[in-house]
Amino acid sequence: MRLPKGKRLYQVVARQVARLIEEHRSDPNWRLPSERELAEELQVSRPSVREAIIALEMRGIVEVRGRAGIVILPPTASVLNFDAANTDVGAGPFEILEARKAVESSAAAIAATRATAQDLMLLEENIAGMERARTIEGTDPADREFHRIIAGMTGNAVIISMIEALWTQQESSRMWKAIHQRIYSADVQPLWIGQHYGILTALKLRNPEAANKAMWQHIASVASELMNSNGAETEWRVEGD
Repeated sequence: MRLPKGKRLYQVVARQVARLIEEHRSDPNWRLPSERELAEELQVSRPSVREAIIALEMRGIVEVRGRAGIVILPPTASVLNFDAANTDVGAGPFEILEARKAVESSAAAIAATRATAQDLMLLEENIAGMERARTIEGTDPADREFHRIIAGMTGNAVIISMIEALWTQQESSRMWKAIHQRIYSADVQPLWIGQHYGILTALKLRNPEAANKAMWQHIASVASELMNSNGAETEWRVEGD
């Protein structure tokens, strides 16, 4: 799909889905296609469709209701400007995670060749702190600190600033907050903590390839949890059905 100048892919997809809803809203037998079907029809990735749905939820056009699926909300009293669903709310969460995979995996590989004993001790203390805290508030400062420590191990100021900027962008993203709070739970935290231990092990072994792979898999796991949350393939329905 060719993007209009200055537009993000999820914005374009959100606009198309919003128009699709408006065109069929009066048909009681119509159902919005699943994320997978929309991705095939619009020739985009499922993450792009998921980001578009988050944008539409922010506009009050749909509502994600966990296992109940994604519900199309009644139109408001005023006429909705569906083009407004194209409003930019920042980079999408999957776009950010893709960038993090590229940058942080490479950083982990470099860190494996430069980590000091003190660096590794700091990581161990960090993970222990995460295990003790086990917060379910949706954010965990210790998680960001873990990745910041690894960035610092590279000794490369450019890499450090890039990773810091990515995390800042991620945590300030309205879209990230909207979707991340639904998966950050007591069930998923042990998985991510275990993956942190895997990264630490690769760093201790001074194995750049293993460190790269462990970091890539960890961030990919976060993306997978986001993608599989909220019953993505549950039938979509109109409010009142």
